Amino acid sequence: MPDSGAVAAVVERRPGRPRDTALESTVLSATVELLLERDTRDVTVSAITERSGVSRAALYRRWSSREELIAAALDSVRSSIGFRRKDTTLETILASYEEAAIDVEGRVGALVKKRVAMGLENDELRALSWNRHVSRRREPIAAEIRRGISAGELAQDVDVEAMIDLINGLYYYQFVVRPPGSDAASIAETKERVRNAVKMVWEGALRR
Repeated sequence: MPDSGAVAAVVERRPGRPRDTALESTVLSATVELLLERDTRDVTVSAITERSGVSRAALYRRWSSREELIAAALDSVRSSIGFRRKDTTLETILASYEEAAIDVEGRVGALVKKRVAMGLENDELRALSWNRHVSRRREPIAAEIRRGISAGELAQDVDVEAMIDLINGLYYYQFVVRPPGSDAASIAETKERVRNAVKMVWEGALRR
């Protein structure tokens, strides 16, 4: 539960004023807690206001709907893929994805699965998640692929968006749908399997 003094110190956002990051953090944290604890249908605006101590009016000044808030909460625990430059674009992407994929466990993994399940049931939530959160996380990947095209590693006519979908799909399936065991051998086997699959995709995009 949030500290009552901290909640009291939250200043409601008014038009034209900077976003209140304290209020935002309090509400998002409360929403994440509820998503982890309850069935998604029970994560209501009333439950969120009760858990966070933030008024309904203040909440709606920041998020226009329950779906908008939940989409933001689900995204708040995800970290962006950080690219560490390797000798080739392929090795850069493989290394960066592998590091990010290993992090999709525990509470983050549980919330990823909830986002997928909720999105299948709620078109508005699925659209909000994509337009405001998921799509923007693709830009660093797109930039890396475009760099590979410019460097002559990949063909000029590579469909960047389709390539991202293929790579993301491989990692999602292997680490979320078909998660490895907790032992090192199982994780290593999964990493090798998805690495080989990405290389197969990459082979089709190479400059001839």
